[in-house]
Amino acid sequence: MDAMQKIVHYYKLARKWNRWLRRRCRVSVRSGLFSWWVIVLVLLNTLAIATEHHQQSQRLTSWQDNGNKLLLSMFAVEMLMKMYALGLPSYFLSLFNRFDCFVVSTGVAELVLVHAGVMSVMGISVLRCIRLLRLLKVTKYWTSLSNLVASLLNSVRSIACLLLLLFLFIVIFSLLGMQVFGGKFNFPDLPKPRSTFDSFPQALITVFQILTGEDWNAVMYDGIMAHGGPSMPGILVSIYFIILFVVGNFILLNVFLAIAVDNLAEAESLTLAQKEKAEEMKRKKALRANMPDKASEEKANLAKKLAEQRAKGVEVIPTTAKLKIDEFESHVNEIKDPFPPADFPGDDEEEDPEIPESPRPRPMADLQLKEEAVPMPEASSFFIFGPQNKFRKLCHRIINATTFTNIILLFILLSSVSLAAEDPIDPMSFRNQVLASADIVFTSVFTAEIVLKVIPVE
Repeated sequence: MDAMQKIVHYYKLARKWNRWLRRRCRVSVRSGLFSWWVIVLVLLNTLAIATEHHQQSQRLTSWQDNGNKLLLSMFAVEMLMKMYALGLPSYFLSLFNRFDCFVVSTGVAELVLVHAGVMSVMGISVLRCIRLLRLLKVTKYWTSLSNLVASLLNSVRSIACLLLLLFLFIVIFSLLGMQVFGGKFNFPDLPKPRSTFDSFPQALITVFQILTGEDWNAVMYDGIMAHGGPSMPGILVSIYFIILFVVGNFILLNVFLAIAVDNLAEAESLTLAQKEKAEEMKRKKALRANMPDKASEEKANLAKKLAEQRAKGVEVIPTTAKLKIDEFESHVNEIKDPFPPADFPGDDEEEDPEIPESPRPRPMADLQLKEEAVPMPEASSFFIFGPQNKFRKLCHRIINATTFTNIILLFILLSSVSLAAEDPIDPMSFRNQVLASADIVFTSVFTAEIVLKVIPVE
């Protein structure tokens, strides 16, 4: 029995010291000194990585290896302190903490693989490149930069849609360039230019070069000369390059800048909202701290008045009023705080300020637009198929089916791949003959699609 009591006693003592130690760790990881310590470690890690170069001395390699071990140990200590102070559920609730744990874990894995002889110390590996991501830890302790990163992440959907649109634009103009300029940038007295449309990968690079504005006019001049020079019909080729440059550079690429400016405005408004909320919490805390002083002053004044009246021995206060004063005196210590702790989100340091809702309208990407099926007209189609014709109803059901739409999209994709696989230099090659047979199949499918869509609605 004594042994069990000792076990219970030491268990309670251990829990007491554990709570005290976790409280101290929680205060430490939330202090400004801890944040600056982490920032200094990140800067030292960046400096150590920046000193790496080709054919460096063995002494520098050894110094970098030891520095990496020391910095990795410090980052591991930081991670373990946060895990112990916050607890594993609260620690992994933050996406930044998950990212930090991933970077530290890959660093430890890299160290283990190096010692096991699987990879060299200066070998090129993905695990070693992940060390560069430690520089992103600065964003957590820089409020404005953290808000900017959060705004950019919230706009990933819009940026992804724009990237898809830009990719389709590049693919379309690359395929069109292969059909118009493929194998024609061969001039007798001049070397073959690097920017050509002889293959699909080369056409993609050329179109991207034109979009960036890098020597795009030289490519246009080569295209004009390939079709007979600056006269009819060669001068009409310039329309292709002008449309590509204007639409791609002045419209699509500048949309990225518009999205970035919008995100900057949202990040700035978020930073101002956080500052205003922090000032409001400080003001409420100051008022809350002054309330006990006011209550003690009121209590002292009331006690002084009652003492003077009792010393005189005169009942100058009516009974009902005296009962009210006595009731007030008995409850004066129970004056309620007009700002209870629940009104102070700042008291709980784990709670972050809420992100204010943007006054801007909802983007089109967030709207779920449901496409309605086009009803079949009451009039007859081609003066043959009436409104109750079974074949016409069957065609209407087919074109409104999701499977039909997916099949057509698949054939469009296959047709685009066949265009990209053509050889513009040798039109009579075996590959082009096979693709010509496939083109007949694609043409038949698209013709059937047109017929099925025309019959129900014409």
